Amino acid sequence: MRKLKLHLVLMAVIGLLFYSCNKDESVPNEPEISQDIAVLSFGPVLNEMVNRAAVRQQIDDLPECSDATPAFAQLSLTYGESDTPIDLVVEILSDENGLFTAYDEELEIPIPSGSTTVSVTLTDFLVLSDNGGIPGDVIWAAPKMDSEYAVFVETPLPLTWDLRAGSKTYVDVPVLCFDDRQVNLYGYLFFDITPKELSTLCFFANYCTESGRHYTANYSLDLYLGTSSLGTPLYLDQTPETGNDGQFYADPVCLTVPAPEDGIDASEPYLYYEITLTDWPDNYGTAGNYIEAGTLSWLQVQELLNPDGTTAEYKHIYLNCEESNDDGEDTYVTVTVDTRNITADNLNETVFFTDNRSSTASNSAVPENHIALVNPNRRIFWSGTTLESDTGETIIITEVYRKEEGGEMILTRTYTEPDLEGFLIGDVRSDYIEGFEFYNLVFTIYGETERTFTIDPKIKMQPN
Repeated sequence: MRKLKLHLVLMAVIGLLFYSCNKDESVPNEPEISQDIAVLSFGPVLNEMVNRAAVRQQIDDLPECSDATPAFAQLSLTYGESDTPIDLVVEILSDENGLFTAYDEELEIPIPSGSTTVSVTLTDFLVLSDNGGIPGDVIWAAPKMDSEYAVFVETPLPLTWDLRAGSKTYVDVPVLCFDDRQVNLYGYLFFDITPKELSTLCFFANYCTESGRHYTANYSLDLYLGTSSLGTPLYLDQTPETGNDGQFYADPVCLTVPAPEDGIDASEPYLYYEITLTDWPDNYGTAGNYIEAGTLSWLQVQELLNPDGTTAEYKHIYLNCEESNDDGEDTYVTVTVDTRNITADNLNETVFFTDNRSSTASNSAVPENHIALVNPNRRIFWSGTTLESDTGETIIITEVYRKEEGGEMILTRTYTEPDLEGFLIGDVRSDYIEGFEFYNLVFTIYGETERTFTIDPKIKMQPN
């Protein structure tokens, strides 16, 4: 990462300095403080560099300070047993004792009835410059716990303390000089600093050996705002959740990303990703030196969204694999049921299968002969409907499970998602295999009576 020299640095506050004005003291432009509230004010503290080994060792990693005058504070806090949130931008004032936030009604924290104190937690604190009387750029930031810059302060966020009824409490907040190209190093995300329209972006990766065998990949993902790794880091070292439930699997890595800056067209690249293969001892073993990188436009991000506008298909990355012009597609199977005539003895005459993938020969209406075609690393969706719409009944696919002698293992798991009501979903394994998987599909008819039936179609894989 690019290293920046620091001229005016930070501080270390050995403890938070809390003190209170009693209600008899005169505080200009502020109302008398009643016994059912407590008033907060925050003082951003940016001192000369302290003589600490940790700071001396890492000084080259810290950003330079802006010459701009601190004018506003953007902060977030919660209070009380219900963690009531407050998000606020407030003016910064100064006197002979230093900087402090101006009085604001939102910083009057109510004290619970019967109590003399209330707990408060400060979670975000940014200092902004003045831009003609309105908040300008972020110039200082309070680093968060577990961020890379947390080591430079004694008390990284979140900060928690108790406020006493009828008091005005001043809280010193340790801040560092801010560089928006390194925003994640403070523990914030880009869109915490610059509000933007947000979207979901997911990644999934395969690794191929030299012999051409496909594996579900374990990997590390870096994502930048820009067209190279010199851009603003949005996420670094993101890894998938991996496991083995009969087949090795890796869940897609799904991230929240902002829309591009003003002046960047939706079709222009504005995100840059790097995916680096990592070891997976029980699967493919030691990783080779494989990296895939690329850019994405806002239109490409939006094209991955599902119809619900929230969940997304993944960007499929191939590490050491031959280029494929077709990543395959998901399979949608509809089970139509003649609810008026169905019995346990006539399922092949009263249950009908259709889907978006099968050929005419395999797309049989007879359940025991139906073959659902699927692609590696894609999904299959089952849903049910009634043959006649006026029955007042609904069909729910309740379970799909592999038969005891089920042939090839094509599905890695089946599940439901809250955002996709009415569907039962199956994940297809990542490597291509020939043959059939034989499974049972259980559906329930809900109406005046509840009836459950089991049928036995098949799944076959097609290569991408």
